[in-house]
Amino acid sequence: MLLIFGPMMKHTGFAVLVLLVFTLGCQSTHSPHWLSASKNNEHYLGQAVPDDPFFQALHATQAPSQSGFANPFAPNAPTSETANQTMTDAERERIQRLATATRDNMPDYLKPLNPWEGPFVNRNRGRDLEQDIIRQVGYDHVAARLQSDTSDYDWDWGKEVPQKGFDWSALDPGNLVSRMRERIGMGPDENKANESMQKGREILLSNPDLRDQKKNIEAAKHFIEAAKRFPDSVLEEDALHLAAECYFFADDYPSAFSAYQRLVIKYQHSKHVDNAVRRLFKIGQYWEGEAERSRTFFSFWNRSLPNYDTFGFAKKAYETIFIHDPMGPVSDDALMALATAYLKRGRHQGDDHFNQAAFYYQRLREDHPSSPHLAKAYENELFARTRAYLGPEHPSNTLAEARKLAEIMTWQFREELDSEDKEAVLGLKESILNKEAEQIWATGQFWDIKKRHYDAARLSYNRLVAEYPQTEFAERARQRLIQIEHLGDKPSIFALPVNPLRRE
Repeated sequence: MLLIFGPMMKHTGFAVLVLLVFTLGCQSTHSPHWLSASKNNEHYLGQAVPDDPFFQALHATQAPSQSGFANPFAPNAPTSETANQTMTDAERERIQRLATATRDNMPDYLKPLNPWEGPFVNRNRGRDLEQDIIRQVGYDHVAARLQSDTSDYDWDWGKEVPQKGFDWSALDPGNLVSRMRERIGMGPDENKANESMQKGREILLSNPDLRDQKKNIEAAKHFIEAAKRFPDSVLEEDALHLAAECYFFADDYPSAFSAYQRLVIKYQHSKHVDNAVRRLFKIGQYWEGEAERSRTFFSFWNRSLPNYDTFGFAKKAYETIFIHDPMGPVSDDALMALATAYLKRGRHQGDDHFNQAAFYYQRLREDHPSSPHLAKAYENELFARTRAYLGPEHPSNTLAEARKLAEIMTWQFREELDSEDKEAVLGLKESILNKEAEQIWATGQFWDIKKRHYDAARLSYNRLVAEYPQTEFAERARQRLIQIEHLGDKPSIFALPVNPLRRE
């Protein structure tokens, strides 16, 4: 054809156009059935499919009519549920084979999302944080995926994640005990837990006033066994509370403390927490009084006391309250009781018990500004900080904090304090100023008398005159400044100590 019309064409472009039209017309008449059928999905059924695995899988998921799986693009197509019911095992196997072949080389961020993830899922496409994207998934899509089979879209579902290295949790004593209980048939069992609960309830019904201590202890043992048999459940929550109550009315306060503490720590939003923290507060008060009265470290002969360190366990009872139930009904009471206990245990000036008392009083002021103990906490903290002062040789911020407290009390609680308390606060404030002046005077004397560093001594003396003019040390500083006015400063670098207030 080119031989006939070629000489007649004057332009090469027209020849190329005719050749292109002729080629396309020939190809359209000899194209295979599977390619021509792709133009119209309604005639896709029953056509030949190439041997390529991709087209085999595509044909299996969209077109095969012999298996009864209709074309989803055709009008009045059946739903996905009907399609899944009519899909044969061979077709499912082909889809799974294609998914397995594709999964090996696919990045993690391109894999389908897990069905339990929310509507917004963060995905990182690289090391650069600027490449982070947020993929928004519709609620309908999430609901549809939750209703379907997980293994259809989550390729990693059902696979055990290999653990790297040694499992250190196996050495946890709690895990060892739980594993041993499972080996001997004492592991979690809801039926056994219900039986133990029922036995404990029957004992309590036979002892309604809780006066029989033996029955109380026996019922508590059944409740503890029920809690062990069905952990992390509402049954354990109720069992712990009932066991703690039985131990409490049996005067076995250490066992009651253990059960109450476990309940408050593990179930902080339980309906029994308010009652539990009140019981813990009573136990702490009792142990604190016994520790103050007996002053003995061991107490093996008394079931109502811990075997050792009674005051330490009283402190644990108070701390369990204000740490794990900070906004509870007795949280500020527990802080006040613990701080006052430390204040009463202080014996001499500079005792560390005063520092502990000041710490808990300060925590009470900061955590509970509307507590009824606030004014008393300010007053006791002021006294504790003045008693914790060790002298001019030990510089610290204790005096500065005490002076701030005295200033706050004179203004904020001027109506709550009576005349005697106001005089006491003013006296403490004047004493604090004298002690601060004494500390500065000691520093000036060190550089003046011991090291002959007169410039450093003048700094301390001038500070005394400017900031503490009403004290006796200010007058001493004025006299000493006149005496060393004509003296020059010739210090030696080898005479300078590391700590200028250290005794030698």
